[in-house]
Amino acid sequence: MLEMFIYPVSGVMKLWHVFLHSVLGLSDSLSWLLSIFGLIVVVRGITTPLQWMILLSGRLTVILRPQLAAIAKEYENDTDIEKIKEKDAKEKALKKEVGYTVRAGCIPPLIQVPVFLGLYQVMLRMARPRDGLDSTTHEPIGFLTSNDVASFLQTRFGNVPAPAYITMSQAQFDRLGTTYDEVVQFVVPLLILAGMLTFFTMMISTVRNFFTLDYNAKIAVRMANIVVISTFFTPVLLFFIGFTGPIPAAITVYWVGNNLWTLLQNVVIFAILHKKYPFTEEIKQYQYKIRRDRIDHQRVVRHHVWGRRIAHLGLIFNPWNKARHKERIAAATQFLHDLKTEEQAEKKRRKAVNAERLRVQMVHRRQKRIEKRKKATSQPEVKKPERRIELIEEAEPVEDSAMPVTPKVNYWSV
Repeated sequence: MLEMFIYPVSGVMKLWHVFLHSVLGLSDSLSWLLSIFGLIVVVRGITTPLQWMILLSGRLTVILRPQLAAIAKEYENDTDIEKIKEKDAKEKALKKEVGYTVRAGCIPPLIQVPVFLGLYQVMLRMARPRDGLDSTTHEPIGFLTSNDVASFLQTRFGNVPAPAYITMSQAQFDRLGTTYDEVVQFVVPLLILAGMLTFFTMMISTVRNFFTLDYNAKIAVRMANIVVISTFFTPVLLFFIGFTGPIPAAITVYWVGNNLWTLLQNVVIFAILHKKYPFTEEIKQYQYKIRRDRIDHQRVVRHHVWGRRIAHLGLIFNPWNKARHKERIAAATQFLHDLKTEEQAEKKRRKAVNAERLRVQMVHRRQKRIEKRKKATSQPEVKKPERRIELIEEAEPVEDSAMPVTPKVNYWSV
């Protein structure tokens, strides 16, 4: 599947190299180095409108959230078909007013991910060809021929070849004409820079999520917590892979360029969205309220959980207050049980309401189909005009013959 994306990506890189080397007359190594950044600019520039659609969809979701929540609260227990239609009509009109569509947030990622994979695969296959670095011929990569791949492998960043990586053996360093120290001095700063760019990009997203997250959705909160952990873990993992894995110098250059583009792109888009679609005071107050409600809820739960744990420890280290500890354990257990029972009851109620709404909508659709069929069958059929076939006899003179003459009949006269 990636081949269909590798061809256009490799074609863009080849055009950049031809333009820089053959037209502008730059050296082969410098042309390939600039082609990496040119490839990033073109491919990421083409996908920028898709990123805009994704972030705009998220922004509009936050803007609509208070009003959608008010509509959901108004019709939370209604299962009548007329009320359901009224609720759907209000939501649809509200979304149409701000220009929100579900497709804008779902379809672009399905296009972006394969393109990004194709971009990375082109760089990886060029820097680490399947035939090996010592082979005289290499497997073509999309529109890049064997000679193009061989020329790229001869590219040097200073005295560091493009396919060199830190964990190479000394024999491989000697074969490429470089040393371990030179590769480390070139690759390590790039890995640090790539990690810092990744950290800043994810930190911006984390801060944005803090103010725009739907704290009533447990899945969204869990995903946001994972992003927070990844913000600190991903840069370290990136550096570790680049330092200990077979990651060529060309890939580290690509990481820096791609992460720099991502950071600048997100900063610019966030700034435009903040100016063009500002949050009203109502939205800010609503986000603050649901955030504080969740924090207060978690604080109460933690208070009882840790109180029960401390009481269990008190039974071990302070047994002379055994009755008091058991009382605290029982109170905390009862509170947590009641809280869990209440949440389960509310979840069960919502599930029942949604199931009833779904049943009512299915019955309504079925009735509409039946009425449509009845209406189609009750309409009188339009009769087509009948065609009359006349037999026209053409009389012919009787000849003096022993055989009787049969008259000619025209069967096609209407």
